[in-house]
Amino acid sequence: MEKKETKSRSRKKTDADKKSQRDSSQQKEINKLKEKLSECEKQLQECNEKYLRLAAETDNYRKRIQREMDEIIEYAGEKVLRNILPIIDDLERALNHSDEENQEKSLQKGLEMIYKKFNKALVDMGVKPIESLNQPFDPEFHHAVMAREVEEVDPDVVIEEFEKGYLFKKHVLRHAKVVVSK
Repeated sequence: MEKKETKSRSRKKTDADKKSQRDSSQQKEINKLKEKLSECEKQLQECNEKYLRLAAETDNYRKRIQREMDEIIEYAGEKVLRNILPIIDDLERALNHSDEENQEKSLQKGLEMIYKKFNKALVDMGVKPIESLNQPFDPEFHHAVMAREVEEVDPDVVIEEFEKGYLFKKHVLRHAKVVVSK
């Protein structure tokens, strides 16, 4: 019986050793998994912080761009106004310096100067008149208000201009109002 007890003890010892080894192995695996989990949590936290920073930066960028766009829109006409102010100054000077004797000549001369200055301001801003007279009628640039039969002129040619048309860079600001030959 002693042999049986010894065998039984040795079996129990072997079972206990196996169990101990399994527990030890499982504990090692659990520790490894805990470490991995800890690393993943750190990475998640870092990514979360990066995301929040980027979201804040994006929001700030969007707000800054919106402010800049609002400012651009609000002050878009500033350049135009700056170019028109000298013309207003010239008109005031012409009105203040006209005397009765030379009124017609000085008024005519002043108006001519203002007209030239105003045209130069428009050209500087990219505004050009549309050349219409003796040109073929083009509905992209011309608005026909009348048609008239004229000898020695081909049909669909602009023969008279009621109101000048203007281009701003490549866009039509105003179509020229014209009379077209039949």
